[in-house]
Amino acid sequence: MNTHDWESVIARHFDGLASSEEIAGLSEQLESDAGTRLLYLRLARIHASLAAGEPDEPSAVESEDRLFDLIKKVESFDERRGTRRLGLSVVVAVAMVASFVALYFLRPREEPQIARITGVSGSLIWTGDGGRVVEDLSVGTELTGGTVEGLAPDSWFELQFHDGSTVMISGNSMLTFADRGQKQLRLREGRLSANVVPQPASKPMLIHTRSAVLKVLGTQFDVSTDLSSTALNVSDGKVRLRRLSDGSEVDVPAKHMVVADDDDDKLTLARVPEAVYHWKSQLGLGPKGYGKWLPTTEQRPAALKAIPFVPSDNPKNTLYLLSIPVSRSDSTPVVIQPDSQFVVRGRLNRPARIRFGIGVSHVNGEFAGKFRGDLVDRQQISEPDEDGQFEVVYRIGDFSLDPCVWDRKEKLAARPERLILDAIWAFTYAGGPSGLAITEVELISSNEPLNE
Repeated sequence: MNTHDWESVIARHFDGLASSEEIAGLSEQLESDAGTRLLYLRLARIHASLAAGEPDEPSAVESEDRLFDLIKKVESFDERRGTRRLGLSVVVAVAMVASFVALYFLRPREEPQIARITGVSGSLIWTGDGGRVVEDLSVGTELTGGTVEGLAPDSWFELQFHDGSTVMISGNSMLTFADRGQKQLRLREGRLSANVVPQPASKPMLIHTRSAVLKVLGTQFDVSTDLSSTALNVSDGKVRLRRLSDGSEVDVPAKHMVVADDDDDKLTLARVPEAVYHWKSQLGLGPKGYGKWLPTTEQRPAALKAIPFVPSDNPKNTLYLLSIPVSRSDSTPVVIQPDSQFVVRGRLNRPARIRFGIGVSHVNGEFAGKFRGDLVDRQQISEPDEDGQFEVVYRIGDFSLDPCVWDRKEKLAARPERLILDAIWAFTYAGGPSGLAITEVELISSNEPLNE
């Protein structure tokens, strides 16, 4: 394997995703190759700084040289003894890396504040300051480096660095961030949108995912990632993406997109397609979103079943919640029209009032708001038929801003029309489970035919 291959294996090792065969190969490579040991240290430094903040430390060059010299001394000692046992050398080399990282990068100290919360909604948790955990996040709070995690489909979090750059995560996402003169972020899962002011050419913002690294000098974009792929959509400016598996790179200009997937031979740019106004969920393709996925059987179609969720701000009120991300195979944005309506089909064990909401964004990927379709007029109770099936329609004209974002409504869109649909969610309040399971959600508009 080349350097890029080892970088990918090391990254998967730090994320806990490397196979036993990869770990064995990495151990042999660390024992035999000084360059790989140096690469391991560099990536360990990035991983440690993202996970635990940025304490005082020697320079990167000094630190690497000191570790390299130590490993050389151990190797020389082994050679003088006439032994080069693989296990001992590997254990010593890796132990030195771990000890050195712990000594110089994980020492506790008072961390500098690097950013301020400018928007927060839903259930979130922030971990920083050597493991300090905070659940009660509020706008205006200054943060050090750390990790923020959205715990529910309606979670939303916006962070502004001191230079004015903003990043936002939504839904079930996890983001680690740090800034010691160069902003470094790791999006472990979920979706991130950013508006980045011009950065120094020598110190671009770096965004790491499991499958790619993004180099950002100043732009508007959004990126989403899962275990095997990273999708980048650039609205303004330019972002360089490097795929970890083979080191291939591509510059993504404004109004273009690319998907970094190990199954593709090369990175292929594509123009962001024009919008569509009709969308239908495809739950039969596999588990997506928040809830318990039920595959297709001979008796029933695939469904997503609501699962218990306890809001952090109201722990006595259990919801039965599910959420479906809105996406198309060609990445075409789905735009809500003034005459749009949602048709929701599914199953219930007993009559229940189904609350229904949507998340929307602007064309540039910035969060635009969350809206509910059951607030203006009191939503009727849905009665399942003899087979337990139900259907309910929500007209876009009845949607209003979700109460959970009322505290910043002056910064959000007043209405969802002509905005991009990102996700839908549904839930029931009940003394027990209602059996809510959605089999299909369809967005209908007269501006586009339904036979796509």
